[in-house]
Amino acid sequence: MASVIEIKNLTKKYGDLLAVDHVNYTIEEGEIFGLLGHNGAGKTTTILMLLGLIPPTEGTAIVNGVDVIKEPLQSRRHVGLLPENAGFYENLTARQNLLFYAELADVPDKEASERVEKLIDQVGLDDKRGVKVSAYSRGMRQRLGIAQSLVRDPKVLILDEPTQGIDPEGTQDIRKLIRTLSKDRGMTIIFTTHVLYEVNKLCDRVAIMKNGAIAGIGTIPELRKQVNADEGEDFEQIFLRYQGVV
Repeated sequence: MASVIEIKNLTKKYGDLLAVDHVNYTIEEGEIFGLLGHNGAGKTTTILMLLGLIPPTEGTAIVNGVDVIKEPLQSRRHVGLLPENAGFYENLTARQNLLFYAELADVPDKEASERVEKLIDQVGLDDKRGVKVSAYSRGMRQRLGIAQSLVRDPKVLILDEPTQGIDPEGTQDIRKLIRTLSKDRGMTIIFTTHVLYEVNKLCDRVAIMKNGAIAGIGTIPELRKQVNADEGEDFEQIFLRYQGVV
């Protein structure tokens, strides 16, 4: 499969602080890629560089063939983002929020209307499309956030803690939606979470960051082998081994 994201020696320094340390990897089309690490490990800085929101100190990042340093605005058109706390206009309905976002994203009116209706159905909010967001639960907001991140019809989707604070049924629904986007639409998904159980359920490959660098990368069986973990150890134990905790 073709590489949709190519990261080479990606580095970010803030004075004496080395936030991201010469990171290298590629992510393929349709791959669900877990980006893990403790707070401060460099995940958010890496994502901000991929979005073209902050420039790297060194190195390059290519998103769907576009250099994020040379053409940050163009590269951003290929990426949808669900932040940890997605913001909406509380007094507007799901449909109104999405249409407004589509206008900001320069989606043509006719195309936007059709796309918004499909997205509302796709994320399971069809019976809530006319309800103001102020009445939405946490799970409903996350679904709407995913719909919002898809308004541009991106090639890459970045999901930051998409199942945080959601009940088990809602979590299962979002997990199912993520798989559908990856497998049926060929969307490349970068997935960050502290719920390591989700990683086992969703990710094709995982990169574990520590102190700005990649401590380990691969499939979960490959990561297990790299740290000589026993077959019975769950992924949480494997993660902690990479962090030097166990």
